[in-house]
Amino acid sequence: MLRPFYYSKEIILAFWFSFTATVLFWLISGRAFVLPEMIRFGAVAAVVFIAVRLLVRLVFFIRRISNDRRMRKIMFEHGVTPELLSIMKRRVDSSKTPEQKAENQLILASYLSEGCCYERAFEVLAEIDPRRLSFPSREEYFNIYVYTNLMAGDIKAAREIYNASRYFFDYARMRSSAMPVLHTMGALEYAEGNYIKAENFFTQALAYAVGKAAKCDCEMFLALCYMKTGRLKYAVNAAKTAAGDAQTVYQRRSIEGLRAQLEEQSLQERNNSV
Repeated sequence: MLRPFYYSKEIILAFWFSFTATVLFWLISGRAFVLPEMIRFGAVAAVVFIAVRLLVRLVFFIRRISNDRRMRKIMFEHGVTPELLSIMKRRVDSSKTPEQKAENQLILASYLSEGCCYERAFEVLAEIDPRRLSFPSREEYFNIYVYTNLMAGDIKAAREIYNASRYFFDYARMRSSAMPVLHTMGALEYAEGNYIKAENFFTQALAYAVGKAAKCDCEMFLALCYMKTGRLKYAVNAAKTAAGDAQTVYQRRSIEGLRAQLEEQSLQERNNSV
């Protein structure tokens, strides 16, 4: 996304650096003030200034990408560990602006929610001022808030937050990255016992899912919807597909719980048919 103010600021900084460097160079060197030479020197100084700033940003960007991969690896293999929380705390504490801090806190809240650390997730979410977040991040903020309440068992609070932030959910559904929002809307309908509506949302979410972990989240809930509506064969098949797509330690645990529910349901059906 283009940010005119940001780039205007960069140009002004480059101008002042080149102007200062040019004046200092001519004063120290004792050379005569020849305007064409000074302009050429200033232009080179400005280009060098911008190149150095871009290089510094590139280094920080590469380090951030490396940390993101490390965090995902820890989360997938071990879950929310002291090491993961330590990395996230350093990132939050090193934030240079309130906006950066809010964005980093949102990432932390997402990991805590996924890791079933709901109380801590609520604490972090409460510290975030949504006005400091970009518009897409506000969508994620309310999505996490609703989903965390659902997973914590507070369906009423989840519905109230969803109703209050409906605008963000409706807007997010129009994006190609709509999977998390559709998944949460399905989870809300499922928690309220509307299994057919929930199934529709999970089916849509699955169509937008990118990566096995995202697909697994949808497939597990679809299996539950099938089971709740008496389609045990579909539920078993969906659970098998989900097991093949499971990536995180939490998904593998959920698969085991899902299998236990399916086995219990299957046993009940066999007993009823006798």
